[in-house]
Amino acid sequence: MNRFNNKRALLAVMLLALVLVLVTGDESKAETAYRPIPLEAETGRVPKPECYLPDMGGYEDGSLSVRMETMRVHETNVLIARVKIVDPSQLRTAMAARYGTNTIVLPDRMARRANAVLAINGDFFNFNSTGYLVRQGQLYRDKTHETYDVLIIDENADFHILIDPTPEDTHGFEGTIINSFNFGPALVKDGEVVQTTKRMNVGLEKETQRMGIGQLGPLEYICVATDGPEQKGSDGLTIPEFAQLMKDLGAIQAYNLDGGGSSAMMLGGEKINAGMSRKMRAICDILYFSTLEE
Repeated sequence: MNRFNNKRALLAVMLLALVLVLVTGDESKAETAYRPIPLEAETGRVPKPECYLPDMGGYEDGSLSVRMETMRVHETNVLIARVKIVDPSQLRTAMAARYGTNTIVLPDRMARRANAVLAINGDFFNFNSTGYLVRQGQLYRDKTHETYDVLIIDENADFHILIDPTPEDTHGFEGTIINSFNFGPALVKDGEVVQTTKRMNVGLEKETQRMGIGQLGPLEYICVATDGPEQKGSDGLTIPEFAQLMKDLGAIQAYNLDGGGSSAMMLGGEKINAGMSRKMRAICDILYFSTLEE
């Protein structure tokens, strides 16, 4: 009988220990919950220098992972940033100045000003007067035009591509539009390469520097910068080649951004694409990723 009681007591102790572990684990998770960045905030949170990886390899903290890779395709050097975030508010945009001005700023300066861990050039929205333009939840221009495919980023930081868009497409979008881009063309939609004939401003069949962004899954992305003829040993990619590359890298949705001399990828405020060339063109906007660590 005593042996039976001892076993029951031992079992009770083990169950109590398990409960304590579970409770402690829940408390630990609660302690590491991150506070989102307000939509209207002008900058992200300040990154921690010690979280940058050696040799420009990326950045790693509890809220943000950036891992850099290189590859070579079509006789061209390609730089890839694989990004994972824990909250949609970490994917953000910034303008060089107040909308409506013609101010342009060097991209590395904009990235440092925004406290960006990783940043890429945007779509140079003041290049034309058309398009459906939303930045950080604010609608600035409601002139959807079928010439320009639209990338919509919603409240969950999910990507949605509108090909040959109409005003009905943008006005009828189900969800909250946080950011939108009007450059393009679309590269990958719902996991399939987009076959496009659009030639507006992108040099469809021209081998050149390219910049694109894609979504791999929930809160997971790739930013891809290719070299071009300006860089020794690289030819550059056409739009069809770039679209296939984005699909091969796993993008479910992917979109072409401004390229050529405007192509710029910054890690910790330092330009790292195009052989880390310091040559840069002033631009009017960036897309960036922020840490939530404080």
